[in-house]
Amino acid sequence: MSDTAPAQHRPLARWVARLGTAGQEPGTHRITGPMNDGAERTDARTLPLFQDPAWRRTSFNAGRDDGPAVRALALRHPGRGTAYVELDDYGRPLTVSQEGTDLIARIEQRWDAPPSGPDVLRVLGGESPDLRHALLHRLAVETDPPATLYHALPWADLDLVAGNILTMLDGTGSVERPARELRHWFTPVAKRLAGPLAVLERGMREGRAPESLRHEAASLMTGLLAAPPARIPAATAQGLVRLAERLSTRDPLLRHTARVIGSRLHEPPAGHSPSLSLRLDPVLPAAARTTGATYRRAVRDELFEAKAEHTPGGRVRVTLTFPAGAEEATWAAAADDLVAPLSVRTADSEPRRLWIALRRREGSLVGVLDLFAPPDRFELVADEPAVPFAALRTIPAIELLPSLRASSTATQRLWDAAATALPAHHSVPVALRLYREDIAG
Repeated sequence: MSDTAPAQHRPLARWVARLGTAGQEPGTHRITGPMNDGAERTDARTLPLFQDPAWRRTSFNAGRDDGPAVRALALRHPGRGTAYVELDDYGRPLTVSQEGTDLIARIEQRWDAPPSGPDVLRVLGGESPDLRHALLHRLAVETDPPATLYHALPWADLDLVAGNILTMLDGTGSVERPARELRHWFTPVAKRLAGPLAVLERGMREGRAPESLRHEAASLMTGLLAAPPARIPAATAQGLVRLAERLSTRDPLLRHTARVIGSRLHEPPAGHSPSLSLRLDPVLPAAARTTGATYRRAVRDELFEAKAEHTPGGRVRVTLTFPAGAEEATWAAAADDLVAPLSVRTADSEPRRLWIALRRREGSLVGVLDLFAPPDRFELVADEPAVPFAALRTIPAIELLPSLRASSTATQRLWDAAATALPAHHSVPVALRLYREDIAG
């Protein structure tokens, strides 16, 4: 291997530590260095030290002076005689078997097209969740591995938590606290999956307020919309579909999202998607261009509807109509305090998210935004569940400004009303202040 060849064997974990030559017991190594040689805030894989292609994958019996030695994933440099052990999120050696070590080395040698057969899943299934997460996280960031490789994550833990929620929703028996937390192990598949699921399960066991439970249910459904279906094992996917359907009985406003999730995760794939998705071209059809008429498109899923009116002047008026809900829905959010997410997608840029304030009109909830059409072909998607204004606290205020600029005077009153009920530092009142400063300047 030449000195200019890319390094195949680099850390999987964020942290590593230098190993001494021997520990207190024969055949063991002692951790002698600080995390990342003192650069704790730096990801170990990006350290210049590991750009050298001479590093080799291995494992050692390693431990700290105050802890037992375990077989841990490591890297060694034959020429320098140095070695580093990989660490988990608690700074402990990242455990691995010898068979797991050999597999990691094989995967690293085929990093752009890693093996994913039954033998690979069997070996990974016997390793710690921390090791599986570290491997899948790196692969997801740096390449596009086979979807079945993600099936090596500890899905049985997630199935147990989802099963607990279904049991509590159905009232068919008691549940026990899961023996192991889901933590961050499933982030290579979806960022808003395990977290909301775990919080929802714990909240139901502890009898938390309905608005808190509804918030986590909506967050879970948003995560399921973004999760690549092929990365989720079929049995788990079907369990999550059942869960989404049951959650939607607690608030009809979740029903459309649940139906879209069902169509995405269904095995085999469903034929027609109920998605509230409108594809528009920046250039109007000839009839609209010559007559000056508005070009209208609409899509409906049961009582959920999205309409777009595209004018020759390049404006797009988007109208969303949702059912107003039902009094018997035990988790229903207040209908006069809701915003619906709208994604604007183009081929050459990241999706842009806007928020449409909803108001009651003729037994429905209606929201309107008036946008400038993007210069390229674009798609409007309104599949995410509506949420209370309070849920926008994690959205930076600057990202709410486009939604305010696209709102009518009547719609801005809904933002004003929501802002008065929220803390001054919340994103909604901060965004309103920025918006008013902008138009005043």
